[in-house]
Amino acid sequence: MTVVASATDLRAALKERTGSAPKRTAFADFHIHTRFSRDSLLGEERFIRTAIERGLTHVAVTNHNNVEGALAVRAKVEDLGLGDQLTVILGEEVSTSDGEVVGLFLTRTIPRGLTAEATADAIHEQGGLVSIPHPFDPFRGSHIREEPLVALAEAGKIDAVEVFNSRVTLQRHNQQAAEFAARHGIPGIAASDSHSKGEIAMSFNALPAFADAAGLKAVLPDNEWHASRSSVLIHLTTRWAVWRNMFDAWRGKRTATGPILGPERPAQVEQEPVARPAPSELPAVDDPEMQERG
Repeated sequence: MTVVASATDLRAALKERTGSAPKRTAFADFHIHTRFSRDSLLGEERFIRTAIERGLTHVAVTNHNNVEGALAVRAKVEDLGLGDQLTVILGEEVSTSDGEVVGLFLTRTIPRGLTAEATADAIHEQGGLVSIPHPFDPFRGSHIREEPLVALAEAGKIDAVEVFNSRVTLQRHNQQAAEFAARHGIPGIAASDSHSKGEIAMSFNALPAFADAAGLKAVLPDNEWHASRSSVLIHLTTRWAVWRNMFDAWRGKRTATGPILGPERPAQVEQEPVARPAPSELPAVDDPEMQERG
């Protein structure tokens, strides 16, 4: 289904129809990037205030190859005293040797460059959930390859599939994802895949309240997702962010971890140590210039 109404509008409409607040009290987006991704310039405070204004109650911050960006958002929520309005789920979009896999409810960074199966196992070992982002989008070389995707599904190692990603250019590729999820009995979610302020809450999920990974997994079958697609021009914002971050890195200002533009090649992984990003690879959380970005 596709709607453009915000979560706030949805709650108001449900209350008007029933005379009481809706039972579906969580309004969540499970795929969001901030300035800790090399293809985003979105600062923590601007993201938080926009998410709340647009009615989101739960956000999964899933920067490329690091959970530190999500930790920065959660810390800023606490600093602003907005913890009762916005719950931050620690997540990561991991560049595996088979393509991208998202981990939700993480406690530490999953190293990039592992296989999809090893990555899924690492996520579950942390008590997290495995979500597959934009699995059939041919315009993104980073999407997971079909063979490991099917293997994960048949092994029961996928907890959710993005059946609607706002950044997918052609709707038929979202439909492919929906058909795959239905065929394998995996719950579907919608994701804005936000990299900029304007994309926040373009897609969201309305579902019963949850407090942790087990709670979310239990209510995912009852999810109602609502979504609209971004303009194809939105990809220009990520290209600009990449170039801006490259320029800042050239100036000696580390702005975000990487790589982000595709899966790690197995040969490259064998040659280079697989490890979480070093502190020097990540933006400074207290950098005023960076806080104002986005």
